[in-house]
Amino acid sequence: MRTLKLVIPVFVLFVIAGCAKSQAKPQTAPPSKEAAAPPATQKPAAATQKPATPGAVPAAGAPAPAQPAAPAAPKALMATSADGTKIAYEVTGSGPALVMIHGGGQTRRSWNQLGYVDRLSKRFRVITFDTRGIGESDKPLTPGAYALDHLLADVAAVADAAKAPRFHVWGFGQGATVGRYLAAQSDRVISTVLVGTTMGPAVSGVFKDAIAGMKAKWQPAIDAQAAGKIDAAKLSPNDRAAWDSGMAVTVLTLTAMLDYPPVEPDGIKVPTLWAVGADDSAMENVKQYEGKLANTRVTLKVMSSLNYSDSFIKLDTVMTEVEPFLTKVLGAT
Repeated sequence: MRTLKLVIPVFVLFVIAGCAKSQAKPQTAPPSKEAAAPPATQKPAAATQKPATPGAVPAAGAPAPAQPAAPAAPKALMATSADGTKIAYEVTGSGPALVMIHGGGQTRRSWNQLGYVDRLSKRFRVITFDTRGIGESDKPLTPGAYALDHLLADVAAVADAAKAPRFHVWGFGQGATVGRYLAAQSDRVISTVLVGTTMGPAVSGVFKDAIAGMKAKWQPAIDAQAAGKIDAAKLSPNDRAAWDSGMAVTVLTLTAMLDYPPVEPDGIKVPTLWAVGADDSAMENVKQYEGKLANTRVTLKVMSSLNYSDSFIKLDTVMTEVEPFLTKVLGAT
């Protein structure tokens, strides 16, 4: 079975585990799953493609069925964020505005490839965008370029460009982490769906330590590139592969997360569905909050038998869990 973990190249697993200098293959995935994925600068991996029809089993020895060519992506529209960064976005459908924020290692097109845009655009004007550092959006390498305030300003800029004064939000993984802050801070947000994220600190524990290790390793190269003095040819093969695939943006993005303030459920201002797969490691965090959601705007939904990757890939199951919430918030607006 294809999983979203395929989006994370092997070199990132080396780095996040603190063994980038080793030639051995990593034994475990990074504790934050997708947050460590580098920005997607190419077509999303197979994990973000629509799965085959359930039950379709090829005959023994038969070649895999040919996959239809994906339709060409439409030309991106461009919004300009407060600091001048260009953000690529698309708008599909009509109705109330729904801004969708992709996870790490994905692009705005990941929502299309899995069928989310087709499904949701029947009820919403769906607005998808490449987060800064990803896809067709600008990839700044200046200090502080990936601070939380910039990421929130990017969403506001896209909403402004799409003429959406108020909007709903759906975020997955790292996108849901950003969505938490919109739900807590923005007066423009009507409701949020947060899939595959946690409450409280943005990063903690082993993952926090791993980010510090990544910064120590890569910051000199990032500084050298900013000064025009980087010589990527002198890097080891593993490090060169990491650098060429966008490690600078990855490190800057993850390092910025160390300064994100905690978000607690009682600080969220709008109706919010917090959806986590029952087999997702985020359930450890969920258990800390199960008894603390009363009198908050947060509704917890544990999605049976889903792991982190499933909570993006298994569209029909996810929509079954989320659609009642969407129907309720639409009825209240």
